[in-house]
Amino acid sequence: MDRIGAYSWHPGSDRWAWNDAMFHLLGYPAGGVRPSRALVVAHKHPDDRTHVEDVMADAIGHRLAYTCRHRIVSVDGTVHQVVAVGHPAAPDERWPSGLLMRGFLVHLATWRSARSPVESAASAPGSLPMAPFPPSAPRGGPQPSGWSTWASLEHDRHLGRATEVLAEAMELTPDAAAALIAHLANTAAEPLIVVAERVISVSLDPDTAGLAELLAGITVPEA
Repeated sequence: MDRIGAYSWHPGSDRWAWNDAMFHLLGYPAGGVRPSRALVVAHKHPDDRTHVEDVMADAIGHRLAYTCRHRIVSVDGTVHQVVAVGHPAAPDERWPSGLLMRGFLVHLATWRSARSPVESAASAPGSLPMAPFPPSAPRGGPQPSGWSTWASLEHDRHLGRATEVLAEAMELTPDAAAALIAHLANTAAEPLIVVAERVISVSLDPDTAGLAELLAGITVPEA
């Protein structure tokens, strides 16, 4: 399954643009349904729906960036854990005037009624990352004794710190945060360490657009 859905939304006209992953997360073929606020809300898990609607209303009413961890239900009844990340966007001539929101829906996990011991252990609070990142190979050229070991340790230390930062900011398990960093690196065609440094340096305050800007390496759908 595609891990990150991207969307643009003009609340005043209830006009949306989704990338293919947004359709797929909800169980539709790409372009197979007309996005609307009512459709988005209808796919929220009943126990999370009121909370999500409150977050949406607050973000629109006060022009705030937001993060919101919740569950969605696809067309076939499958339940997915996701995190929504959004922020007010700059004016865009392709859209009507007024508030424009851009955001991402990050897939964390698919709910299963019977989970294997490995899955349960991986999602348990405080569980350790399962070595998601291979160490970088040193670049060519003469290297002092011990350089390779030091470089690998520094590489892993930065990736570990980035995983911690992203996990805390988005309320993810370490494994989910590590997978998201890897996905961002693959999408941007950049080394893991470059993405990790961006994660560490970016502002992740939910009241700013920092987190959404970090995810903006994913192509936002056109109008």
